[in-house]
Amino acid sequence: MSNNQFQDLLNALIKVNLPALNTALVTAIKYKGLDPMIHVTSGSKTIGSIDLGICTAEAVASYELDNLNGLSALSINSLAITSVTATPDGSALHGKVQLNASIVPDLGIHVGGSFRAGCGFIKPSVGIGGSVTISSVTVNATGDFDATIGEQLCLTHVSVMNPGLNYGKIKVDIDGLGIFNGLLHDLEDFILGQVKGPIINLIEGAVTPAFNSALNGIFPQCTSLA
Repeated sequence: MSNNQFQDLLNALIKVNLPALNTALVTAIKYKGLDPMIHVTSGSKTIGSIDLGICTAEAVASYELDNLNGLSALSINSLAITSVTATPDGSALHGKVQLNASIVPDLGIHVGGSFRAGCGFIKPSVGIGGSVTISSVTVNATGDFDATIGEQLCLTHVSVMNPGLNYGKIKVDIDGLGIFNGLLHDLEDFILGQVKGPIINLIEGAVTPAFNSALNGIFPQCTSLA
């Protein structure tokens, strides 16, 4: 049997097990505390300055992004073996896999914190409240597989790594900031940058062990060589 034939059999085996794999993925995401992900990121940032009459003071935002929700809607659309290499004795196979997944509907993150400034006895402060919506989320990853050839063809191990998260749009909505309202768009732009960079990286890192936990729970699986 050729490598291409082995590849076709293994991909058919994966396809049959895809519903069970997605069920296992939801379980893994919830078990690992990823939906909701209570703490996402927090910190403080000088966003600009505000005229307080007696002085112009730096405006500092203490921000907290929390309660990331929606990751349990992550669903694997396809998991396919893309290359196969046999061992010299013909008893085993290994090679590469490609995974594609998506999230419907959107990911959401709560935004909280406070804005403050001060000089002398004048120390205005206002709460920050809002949300982030990440829409049309897809995840692509590559990985490796191992299989054995005996009386049956058995897919013994699949793992993925380095997932890349893509999105259609990120929308940041922050409620009015009162005396700091002139800095609203600057704050939204800063939060947007946090989401596009560190938070997307955080999500990519968080879903990797969830994918692999689900894969380890489903495989090994075997199919007939007949």
